[in-house]
Amino acid sequence: MDRYMPQMAPAPALRSTQPAAGQTTPPSAFPVGMAYVPMQKWQQTYDLGLGLSRGTIFPDLDLPFMMGRCQ
Repeated sequence: MDRYMPQMAPAPALRSTQPAAGQTTPPSAFPVGMAYVPMQKWQQTYDLGLGLSRGTIFPDLDLPFMMGRCQ
């Protein structure tokens, strides 16, 4: 290949984007994230027993779980 493009530098070796086994990225290496969470109006609530079984006391947050929907 050198005889065809002598002015070109050789390509650098490809680096893996995965960390080596046993290495983890420290949390301080990640940028700060930002989220937008709209204010929730305090409206009707479930009684405590129903809220415990549904996982929320707020009917507006009681959404159905649809398995496999994000495929």
